[in-house]
Amino acid sequence: MRWDEGRLLALEIDANYGLAPDPDTPQAALRNPSLLAVWAWSPHARLLALSPRLALPSSIDGMEQEYSPGRLPDALHCLVASLDDRTVSVEGGPCFVFPDRLAVPDPAPLPIIVSTADGQRTAQHLIRPDNWQPDEWNGLINGRMGEWAMAVHEREPVSICFTPASNATAAEAGIWTRADFRGKRLAPTVVAAWSQREHRNKTVLFYSTTADNHPSQSVAHALGLTPLGWIWTAR
Repeated sequence: MRWDEGRLLALEIDANYGLAPDPDTPQAALRNPSLLAVWAWSPHARLLALSPRLALPSSIDGMEQEYSPGRLPDALHCLVASLDDRTVSVEGGPCFVFPDRLAVPDPAPLPIIVSTADGQRTAQHLIRPDNWQPDEWNGLINGRMGEWAMAVHEREPVSICFTPASNATAAEAGIWTRADFRGKRLAPTVVAAWSQREHRNKTVLFYSTTADNHPSQSVAHALGLTPLGWIWTAR
């Protein structure tokens, strides 16, 4: 995979939120109507994508700032302030890129099933986790949401990696582990199993977090994922 930070940031925004070039403005436009803006940046690239209903304030034209992971970018701060809307929420977190070859995680202490035809049949007999709605769960186990992998305790999925967002080129890893099974090193193994499935269809795989916290980043570190940058959203 060619390492082009600008291209990778655009791919991830497009996979997660939908991205289209706006012929009337120098920045990209978002397809997702629930978002006002997305700011993605890395040591060598940055990309601001706006809702089509927003214009870029002149106050941030030409604003330059050195990449500072974890710090709200000045451009996004100025944009949100210009809206004069206290209901706007802003959140952000680091993002990572899967290498072509993952570090080998420790063996899982529980059986792992993946979204093969056999795995989908097995999943029909599992007990749906309480945090998954019936329609979402059916879409997951039937493969309509993309590839998945699960660690299973008896008939209960206790750690799941799935594909919450994707486009023709890239896919995002989503990971959930039940509270009483966290800290057992399940997540890295499940994410690795998911990547083996999803890499068959997508060229680039991403893993993102919404906060710079140790549990979220420990998966990335355990698998040797490559840090890309930081993504902020305003909605």
